[in-house]
Amino acid sequence: MKSDIAQLEYVDSKLRKLVTWLEDSTGFEFTETSRFRMNDDGVHGQLPVRGIDFRNRSREVGISIEAWVNKFWIYNPKRPQLKCCLLHGDGPNLHLHLQVHPNTEFRG
Repeated sequence: MKSDIAQLEYVDSKLRKLVTWLEDSTGFEFTETSRFRMNDDGVHGQLPVRGIDFRNRSREVGISIEAWVNKFWIYNPKRPQLKCCLLHGDGPNLHLHLQVHPNTEFRG
């Protein structure tokens, strides 16, 4: 199943832009493994949704994508230690987590 995230208005507009930019700039079509989670206290449980996870099986590729996203997207300039893209998990749970904040900026 494929979905056009650009049309999903319950997803934060900055997250929709980040995901669309990522697929356009890499030419990859990602497999989503998580978006909205009921009773989640983090970015996956808010409306509009501010977090999404993508399947990733290669740590090396994931590290490159993580660096690529974080080179151009700033999660929150007031908290530079937080990032828009994080690679985490192990084995079959390895995935890319993308997140945005109301202060997220694109610096392309």
